[in-house]
Amino acid sequence: MILVTGGTGLTGSHLLFELAKRGHAIRATKRSTSSVGFVRKVFLLYTQNPDDLLELIEWVDVDLLDYAALAEATVGVDTIYHSGAIVSFNPKDAQSISETNVRGTANVVDACIQNGVKTLCHISSIASLGEPNERGVVDENSIWTKTKGKSNYAKSKFFGEMEVWRGAEQGLRVIIVNPSVIIGPGRWNSGSGRLFSRISKGMPIYTHGVTGYIDVRDVAKAMVLLTNNHAIKNERFILNAQNLSFKEFFTDIALSLGKKPPRFEVKPWMTKLAYPAIKLFGALIGKGAVISRANLTSAFTITHYSSEKLKAQTGFTFTPIADSVRFVGEVFQKKFL
Repeated sequence: MILVTGGTGLTGSHLLFELAKRGHAIRATKRSTSSVGFVRKVFLLYTQNPDDLLELIEWVDVDLLDYAALAEATVGVDTIYHSGAIVSFNPKDAQSISETNVRGTANVVDACIQNGVKTLCHISSIASLGEPNERGVVDENSIWTKTKGKSNYAKSKFFGEMEVWRGAEQGLRVIIVNPSVIIGPGRWNSGSGRLFSRISKGMPIYTHGVTGYIDVRDVAKAMVLLTNNHAIKNERFILNAQNLSFKEFFTDIALSLGKKPPRFEVKPWMTKLAYPAIKLFGALIGKGAVISRANLTSAFTITHYSSEKLKAQTGFTFTPIADSVRFVGEVFQKKFL
């Protein structure tokens, strides 16, 4: 039996599809207030018979902070994909982010140990990684050395990873994946999805920042591939298809929606004057209307991420980001999700 936490999220729903199409028996957690309707619509994007696959999923209402419920949900489970988390860069969400992403992850690890779960595949983030190496690239050897200036979300993912490594020390086989900015259909009010919503209304500005991007379908495929390779144990892998400037990425989205590409560059010194406009980048780097100083800095940061380790060990090939953006743009325009 496989358990997926956060099954109604963007990554969780695509992970469920990847597992279900392989015929796995799956148990998936969701909040009691969450609907599985989004999951069915995601499945409909990729198959004409979603109900045949949805029948393989047993849904359970579990809050990651409710250890008793989580322990019960993990009984009889061999493998857990932990995708349940709060993704927010709003400083007001600091406490809930820490509770869910750190204490919730600790609860998952403890439940694994209590019930003899063999493997835990944990979705972390590039936000939890350290500084670039001498080549100016962040890879799996980039070690976190300081917390000052880091967002609450980044800190929560780093300390959440520490809980996962604790599980490894107690005999649990763990795999940690660190995806870059995830691009996928739906959830238009959060993450990269918010950018499609914003750019559909016009987005004339950009900054010179650079970061990495990956298709949500590739995240799901890579997680399953790594977990099924039993030669891989207690390792982390960066999941990143391409490094693009914000201008390039925003332009791709604009063209996919038939809108004008961004034309005006916002310089770092303009942030005070252009703060209302800079808040638009919250869709990608800061989720929500409130952006912290760390988020503003990242809008101008040039960071390149490497997935050479994943490619070398598995031969994995990524979907080109231009193809991902076109696909998501088509779904957005059809208003299917």
